[in-house]
Amino acid sequence: MTTATTSTPVAGTPGDVPEIDALAINTIRTLSMDAVQAANSGHPGTPMALAPVAYALWQHRLRYDPADPIWPDRDRFVLSNGHASMLLYSLLHLAGVKAVNPKYETTGAPAVTLEDIRQFRQLDSRCPGHPEYRWTSGVETTTGPLGQGIATSVGMSMACRWMGARYNRPGFKLFDHSVFAICGDGCLMEGVSNEAASLAGHLGLSNLCWIYDNNRITIEGHTDRRLLEAVGCVLRRDP
Repeated sequence: MTTATTSTPVAGTPGDVPEIDALAINTIRTLSMDAVQAANSGHPGTPMALAPVAYALWQHRLRYDPADPIWPDRDRFVLSNGHASMLLYSLLHLAGVKAVNPKYETTGAPAVTLEDIRQFRQLDSRCPGHPEYRWTSGVETTTGPLGQGIATSVGMSMACRWMGARYNRPGFKLFDHSVFAICGDGCLMEGVSNEAASLAGHLGLSNLCWIYDNNRITIEGHTDRRLLEAVGCVLRRDP
């Protein structure tokens, strides 16, 4: 499991971020932008902007074992805005997540190496343009079409609830994990995300957390021109 590390705060950084945390966040940003620059293709903005959020989640909240990425009760992380894939690859590399072979056996080798990152978006690379399940160890689901990851996260949350009801016993919980999904404005503009949000709210999925990157900008301009829904209202549980 992950362990938190403390250090001397860095003066002048937002919230006086501890030095080790600032280094980790900036390393995520550097890996992301360098990989995109080397490939001459990709999306550096979202990984750079979300690096502090993703780092805080993976370092202080996400429950997982880098040496056993298929531990059944691990928390699930879904990057719904899959075009920001370098954020996920950087996290997998820096967290030391191990690889899994086609037989679902851990190999002890890194899931994502620096060489893999150097080959970002290249043919047969372990770091394709969008995350692919079963191709890159540590990727919980394939994402790319915006909104797909949101819907998948709802299914994962429902699956955990079902497995817990089926197999858990008093004082002995086999399944009690959470599902975290990062999504952007584009994800929430899709119809599938609205349907998934409505279902999640109706079922009261308390083990599901969406992190909404509300940066108010899309490829077509300001979100006020495109996204008119009251996002929070969709997620409310029926009385």
